[in-house]
Amino acid sequence: MRKPKGKLYTSNIEGLKFAPPHAEIWQITRAGHDIKGAIIVRSLSPSPQLFERYLREWKGKRPNQWWSLYEMAFLSELREEEKLKSLRDIYKKLLLGKDIVLLCFCTDHRYCHRRLVGEFFKPYGVEAVELNPIKTEQLSLF
Repeated sequence: MRKPKGKLYTSNIEGLKFAPPHAEIWQITRAGHDIKGAIIVRSLSPSPQLFERYLREWKGKRPNQWWSLYEMAFLSELREEEKLKSLRDIYKKLLLGKDIVLLCFCTDHRYCHRRLVGEFFKPYGVEAVELNPIKTEQLSLF
């Protein structure tokens, strides 16, 4: 198996300022406004059913109350042919040396489908890098 030459990033809007200038931006959202210059790839967003469930049951709740259910459902969706086709398209571009940023609107990448899409590529030698990670405050005794 060849190792891809391109780099894969994940980000929200705020993190785009850290994206390589030549990278393709793949907007993988179900809803919201389209970002100028981005390639819209709805197939890598949660299904309408999962997105609606999130809005109806989980939005505004602590991730420990819903994330494991969401993650399991989305990982199952990643096995669907439409999503696999888009994942193959990304991998082909990475093999050719293209850098790609997977973009969505979630603030915290730890509880976002963009992280799951990025992690999909780990067994294929691709480590996705989050451009806008949540910073944890350092604990201090003083």
